[in-house]
Amino acid sequence: MYETVQNYKSMERPLLIQSLIYPNFTTLDLIGALQPLSQIPGVKTEIVAQAPGANPTDSGAAIMADAKFETAASAPDVILVPGGGTPSIDILEDETTMAFLSKQGETAKWIVAVCTGSLLLGKAGLLKGYKAASHWAVIDTLDAFGATPVHERVVVDRNRCTGGGVTAGVDIGLTVAGLLAGEDAARMIELVLEYNPAPPFGSGHPSLADPTTLEIARSVTEAVMPKERIREIAAA
Repeated sequence: MYETVQNYKSMERPLLIQSLIYPNFTTLDLIGALQPLSQIPGVKTEIVAQAPGANPTDSGAAIMADAKFETAASAPDVILVPGGGTPSIDILEDETTMAFLSKQGETAKWIVAVCTGSLLLGKAGLLKGYKAASHWAVIDTLDAFGATPVHERVVVDRNRCTGGGVTAGVDIGLTVAGLLAGEDAARMIELVLEYNPAPPFGSGHPSLADPTTLEIARSVTEAVMPKERIREIAAA
């Protein structure tokens, strides 16, 4: 059913969407953003990991990496980084991964992160002086990386696009699709994907949740994403 989208607009040249993955990242962080981006006419995708082949995710599904750091394409049109709770914090201390991300960020036309993926951008030195968003539980740690936290679902500052937690990936992907291929193409992609959210419980943000739910959620997120540790890593 995607033929209509693929034929909607001819690009001057193929666009390369490069995704950085790591063990036990959050599946939907990646897929939510990559699905709309992959529908841009003529786009090419590349998934890169330190360990090529199947990489586990937090949902139990495995994602295949097409390339390792040494063989990844340089100068992608988009470098996309998912988050993932504790694993996304652990990877901040992986010097090889951070060096690769920093290098790719020097040449990528767009630098994009979903959820706590923005922490990776920060540690790689790619958010200094930029406005950025992240998951609500850790957004106030972004200043430790030299970024200005903005409490929005999607934040675009020059060639950086970051956003809120997990499901915000779809909004991020559509936003970047519009910036790359034009609003008409992105509007068509949004319709073909039938992106018409209707949350069944209406508690998807701290501003919407009841006090009891919010208290429990805060304790859960602090256990897997301790802000003190993030700030210590940022300072190291």
